[in-house]
Amino acid sequence: RTALQNLRQLCWPSMGWIRTFKYTRCRVVRLSDSSAKIAAGLAIGAAISFSPLMGTHLIQAALIAYLIRANVLAALIGTIVGNPWTFPFMWWASISLGSALFGLFGFPASTALPEVVDLAIFWDLITHEPLRIVLPWLLGGYLIALLIWPFCYLFFYNLVKGAKAARRKARLHNMHKAAKEVTGQKK
Repeated sequence: RTALQNLRQLCWPSMGWIRTFKYTRCRVVRLSDSSAKIAAGLAIGAAISFSPLMGTHLIQAALIAYLIRANVLAALIGTIVGNPWTFPFMWWASISLGSALFGLFGFPASTALPEVVDLAIFWDLITHEPLRIVLPWLLGGYLIALLIWPFCYLFFYNLVKGAKAARRKARLHNMHKAAKEVTGQKK
């Protein structure tokens, strides 16, 4: 696929969002780890998505999950929370919180950007005035990640636990049904 097709696939999957979510749910439920470790991994992935370091979310999530003994695959799946639809809101929250904290402690930080921003202007801001954009963004992003992790963990724990219980119940039902069919055929 071309880069444009990959970008389109990222923003709007060809199999559709409902099927994509169902597939992801099945992948998570079939993980052979405890509900707590899977939920911790998913929460890490979701929380790390607030980081402004694009391209490193998967690496950060996997490393943190490995270090705290959470499920690494679940952490990778959890980074799906950060996507082209949610990033603008996550980044706005991160940079706003970081700028507010910088201002509270008397450091110069501003979220105001020039009216016209292109790659050269943005790169110049990052390299010459990191306090203005990057450092508040980093501080806000990682602070939100720390604050949101417990809520994500509880949310994902209940989802995974319920889904695993439903899967176990369905498997038992299917086993009983198959056993009845086998005994019914032998008579």
